[in-house]
Amino acid sequence: MLSRFRNNKYNREKKGCFLKNGAAMLEQLIHSFDGSCNPIRMYSERDLNKATNDYGWDGMIHRDWNSRLYKGVHKERQILVKKFEADSSSYMDPLELIANELAIASNMSKHKNVLKLLGCCLETELPTLIYEFPTKGNLSHHIYGDGASIPWPIRLKIAIEVAGAVAYLHYGMPKMIIHQDIKTGHIFIDQDYVAKLSEFRTSVPIPFGKTHVDVEVITGTHGCLAPEYAISGRTSEKSDVHSFGVLLCEIFAGKRWSDLLNWSMENDNNAGSSSYNDLEFTESENLCKTYLEAEVLEEENKKQVVECAKLIGRCLKTNPDERPIMTEVAQSLRVLGIYKECDGLGC
Repeated sequence: MLSRFRNNKYNREKKGCFLKNGAAMLEQLIHSFDGSCNPIRMYSERDLNKATNDYGWDGMIHRDWNSRLYKGVHKERQILVKKFEADSSSYMDPLELIANELAIASNMSKHKNVLKLLGCCLETELPTLIYEFPTKGNLSHHIYGDGASIPWPIRLKIAIEVAGAVAYLHYGMPKMIIHQDIKTGHIFIDQDYVAKLSEFRTSVPIPFGKTHVDVEVITGTHGCLAPEYAISGRTSEKSDVHSFGVLLCEIFAGKRWSDLLNWSMENDNNAGSSSYNDLEFTESENLCKTYLEAEVLEEENKKQVVECAKLIGRCLKTNPDERPIMTEVAQSLRVLGIYKECDGLGC
């Protein structure tokens, strides 16, 4: 009798979670995309427990501020299971954030450079999302420290692919979507070094007829934020361009942005003339050019390094009106990629 009571209680709780989570997902889909959604699979809680071996520590491959990513196997297919945790220190509703990610990821899933959302589980207290499994893991694991092992052409290829995904987010969707947290930790790599953009929890749509949104809660990663967003909470497509400029610099330099700022201060001939904040907000557009030309420039990639440094400088302009839009950035990188492919081939 006690066992039956426990089972009935468990089933009621699962049903309650399913209804609550499903309603939140549908509400967000209607709000953002008029209810449209690419087909996704529904997984049961039992499916995911079995796939991840009850979320064993040895299967966890990445951890973010309120989520953990686990490698799993379901029906002989590798999957990436994103399990969320409630964050008592956050002002944001975790269910709303997850619903936002599902709505955007499901509508971006057909883009080859976005981590493909396979499905979700609504039976857990917070919805669990299931993605394709990126064989080579997170980009951050490849470019810091041992980043020199990744050849320049692959770095450029990754940059081109991420730029295309962000440009699509801005101009290929029913509404312009601002990612708000573009960084290496939110990009994954498959077995062929194809880049996959992810993490849309804090992404925001720009209303029709508007060029920006003023948000109440500033999200994202310190150091990667555009000055106007970090200071006032005003976000626009140009905010993403600034964050992408930081990302480009890290990809090509093989160093974290904070390490580049420290390098600049240590190598400043006028020591003490610039503070960390000055470098981060007012001198950042020249920082990457200085570092790349000093530490990365080689004869075989000379033209590309110089042109990439110029592009990064434009992306990091303090005045957002002086930055290019993402379609321009993506096109500039593609031109550099074509130049490399044609180099010495007479095309």
